[in-house]
Amino acid sequence: ITALAAKVKEQYAAYQANPEGYFDSVELMELDTMVGGKGKNNPTLVKVLAEQSGPAIDYLEKLGMTIHNVGSFGGASVKRIHRPVDENGKVIAVGSYMIPVLEENLKKRDKITLLTSVTAEEITKSEDGKISGVKAKGSSGNSVEVKAPVVIVATGGFAANKEMVEKYQPSLKGYMSTNAAGALGQGITMAEALGADTVDMDQIQIHPTVTTNDAHLITEGLRGDGAILVNQEGLRFTDEVGTRDAVSKAEIEQTNSQVYLVLDNKMVEKSAVIQGYIKSGYTVTGEDAKSLAKAMGVPEDALEKTITEWNESVAKKEDTAFGRTSFADPLDTAPFYAIKVTPGVHHTMGGLRINEVTEVLDKNGNAIPGLFAAGEVTGGVHGANRLGGNAVADFTVFGKIAGESAAKFQG
Repeated sequence: ITALAAKVKEQYAAYQANPEGYFDSVELMELDTMVGGKGKNNPTLVKVLAEQSGPAIDYLEKLGMTIHNVGSFGGASVKRIHRPVDENGKVIAVGSYMIPVLEENLKKRDKITLLTSVTAEEITKSEDGKISGVKAKGSSGNSVEVKAPVVIVATGGFAANKEMVEKYQPSLKGYMSTNAAGALGQGITMAEALGADTVDMDQIQIHPTVTTNDAHLITEGLRGDGAILVNQEGLRFTDEVGTRDAVSKAEIEQTNSQVYLVLDNKMVEKSAVIQGYIKSGYTVTGEDAKSLAKAMGVPEDALEKTITEWNESVAKKEDTAFGRTSFADPLDTAPFYAIKVTPGVHHTMGGLRINEVTEVLDKNGNAIPGLFAAGEVTGGVHGANRLGGNAVADFTVFGKIAGESAAKFQG
């Protein structure tokens, strides 16, 4: 980390001498990721992530995706998160944008067969000990077996598996999860049965903005775009764009561990995502700070003062209260909105131990021939805390590498 910091300092000095364009670098992304992960990350994997993040965007563009809206997410020193927009230029959710495009690309490749409504249960080996495929179960209980000399595990994490979460992090017992029901850690378990090693299994991230009634994830991008967090006393209590673990910790210390995300109509008009939150009934609204406070059930004078002071900080580009450095626009356009949120289990940083070409390693550090893994099922990339945006970068970068490595293994 010290060497990276020195390199970034040198780069920034050169940039200041000729300040053209926008400052960022591979080393700054590495540094942000390592600092955010509290140094527990595998630096080799972080280097690959940072070096290949730019080419990954180009790769996605070749597949038909455009993610050129750049914003701020927690833990990043600069604006780096890339997001898609709809035909009206409004930011939309990246997952629901990417999957249909990827599916269309699958259909164009006649050598790829996509099996749905099938649950993988076992990665198989032949009598000579080589990877031989996958055994699965169909929706009607029928057995399905796929023969293959190579298996890539890309099954996601285990944040929806309450028992597994509690096993590795007992302090998270009872927390809601933002994850889909299928994020149960099956890929980790199947690979472990073959002798695969794991890393950082106790490193489980809680996301600070999850709806209190149904654990719906509220995007971090809103805070990067200017939203603030206030407690039930109507006061700010933290740097809203700090790392997820830091913001979540600050929230837990508030009354009932529940707070409000406050935004204005200017933000709503720029984001189809927020409009979806409104339609889903997650928001309360008011024509001014006091009427919003009344709808929230917080002290009216306190919230009015909080918003006024925040807008003054935006104008000065200085947050003397909590040291926030990402300001965007002031909250000054009616109507105003608030969403009640609480921390929820969001991402499991631990998983299968891999090397830089995504080979799954055994407990002796040796590659298991024919077994590869990428995405949240792996560990080591994010360390003790994942930065916002790095999940998409992770599965894109290492997913592509896994495909290339698998093809090379087969010859």
